[in-house]
Parts: sequence; C-alpha cells; structure tokens
Amino acid sequence: MRKNLFILVFGLISVILVSSCDKKRGCTNPTADNYDSEAVEDDDTCIPTRFKFIGTYDGYGTIEDEPNVLVSYDQIGVTITDETEADQLKFIIGYSNFDVPVNTLDCVLNGTYDFNINRQPIGVYTYWGSGNINGRVLEIQMTRTEEITLPDLTTTLDTIFMNLYGLKDIE
Repeated sequence: MRKNLFILVFGLISVILVSSCDKKRGCTNPTADNYDSEAVEDDDTCIPTRFKFIGTYDGYGTIEDEPNVLVSYDQIGVTITDETEADQLKFIIGYSNFDVPVNTLDCVLNGTYDFNINRQPIGVYTYWGSGNINGRVLEIQMTRTEEITLPDLTTTLDTIFMNLYGLKDIE
C-alpha cells in the first residue's frame, strides 16, 4: 500500500513538473503584429506594428481649398521611416509633390492599421490628420492651415484639406 501511494505521489509530482516547464514561447507584446495571446514567455520575435507602414509610396491625391472644390494633387512622393526603436508606436511621414522640399510629419499608431498625425507646425503651416494602411495601400487625410494677414491687417486662417493615396513600392 505504501509503495502504491509513493508511486501515485511521485507520478503526480512528475506530471505537475513537466506541465509547468512546458511554457509556450512567442511574442508577448500586445502592440506587435505577431502578438501571441497564448504565449507565456517572450522569445524576442515581436514585430512592431509600425514596420508594415515603413517604405516608399507612389502617390496622388486631392486638395479641397474651397468648400466642395477638389483640385488634383499628382506626383506625390511619400516615404515613411522608423522614428526610434525606443518607441514602438512612432514613425515619420515625409511627403513631397516634387516641386517643394520634403515635409516631415511625426505620427503615432493608434491601432493595427491606423495612425494619427499630431498637430505640428512646419514653417508657416500647421498640419494634422490621420491615416491607415490596407495591404500596400496608404491613405492619409490631413488638414493644413496658414495664418494670413489681410490688407486691413486682420488675420485669418487659410485652411486646405488634403487626401493622399499611395501604393507601397515592392521591396
């Protein structure tokens, strides 16, 4: 009887030890593209969500500078670069219509496929907006304002709304 009890206790302890050592490894960062909700131990394979945005896009768009009047905005270059490895949610958008230097805008991910362009001044303009990516297709909606002094010395804001679309170059 004592021998059977010893075998039962030993077997039970062995099963508990073996099952506790079998921790599932994987990406445990919930903001990563390859997050594994079942992983207990991180295996350093996490791929930051922002990586899917990084690249060069051939783009075009429209500008609404008067209510309900859209103007074509062709030949836009959009490049998205990694801002910092320290912040898993940030990247930089650089865009240009090839007639002006590249404007760079700080962005922050706010979802798996969405990002926000923080309100920020570049020269005399202030930009803000949002965007998303679907496969290789990038869509950005931005507002650009400029404070203008009128002949009577009052100031007003000149506001345009930009919709940019880009197709990511295949790497």
